[in-house]
Amino acid sequence: MRLIVSSTQDEASKNILSQLIESDWQECDRWYENPVYERKDDLLVTIDQRHIYFDEIDKKIEKYTGLEFDEVVYVSKHSSEAGVDSLTVHPIGNFGEAKYGGKDGKLVPASPHSMTKAFHILRKKARREGIKSEYKISFEATHHGPFLETPTYYIEIGSDLTSWKDQRAAKAIADTVTEVKSKSNEEEPVAICIGGGHYTPRFTELAKNRKVALGHMVPGWGMKYLNKNSFSEAVEKTPDVEYVYFDRSSTSGNERKKVKSWANEKGLDIIRSKDLEKR
Repeated sequence: MRLIVSSTQDEASKNILSQLIESDWQECDRWYENPVYERKDDLLVTIDQRHIYFDEIDKKIEKYTGLEFDEVVYVSKHSSEAGVDSLTVHPIGNFGEAKYGGKDGKLVPASPHSMTKAFHILRKKARREGIKSEYKISFEATHHGPFLETPTYYIEIGSDLTSWKDQRAAKAIADTVTEVKSKSNEEEPVAICIGGGHYTPRFTELAKNRKVALGHMVPGWGMKYLNKNSFSEAVEKTPDVEYVYFDRSSTSGNERKKVKSWANEKGLDIIRSKDLEKR
């Protein structure tokens, strides 16, 4: 079963929630005075805290409901000093210090198949809503909390109040979340990605053009935290991972050499885009 989480402290999250429950969701319970909705194999809950600081919601809801979840999806806002309108998906956790929720040096299991499928569907929904040219649609590198033990990804609207309240963007995300199924597209190989910018332009292009699902992504700013232990954490927290993919423009030969040796120990292959089937 899939758990979808919204927050009353998040304008975009509230906007997406209102779009979601316009479909065939049924209120089935209340949790801390907030309604709980169900639809087929999905449960939708709302919290009054910011998402990133509410750890282990998977375990807390499982204890309350008696249900078990195989995936968690957060509908959320994205903030950016650059103020770029964006629709993003990303895995969560911290390679270093947990400045924004979660635990120091701990990653949350990624959900590469569903997250990558969400990215592709989101592009189609944005086109349908007439906003594909207005919003940058991309992956983001792994960052921020909360901490969970269930495979998780975030899907977000960025990056200011105007975009957070945009009904078209909220509908594009709500329809994407509705259409994506847990563990979807499992035939595609999974890769961990290393290097590049926070908005992962090379990894986004890779997923657009090649048949691959993306797991945890270590951006350039996170390379200072990348060592054998943190690499092992990324491997362990990326289900079905087979490959490592580098943004070669932003990683040095020495960095790639170290990662390659760690990957070999884990039985992972280093790939280039040409090694993957075209989408």
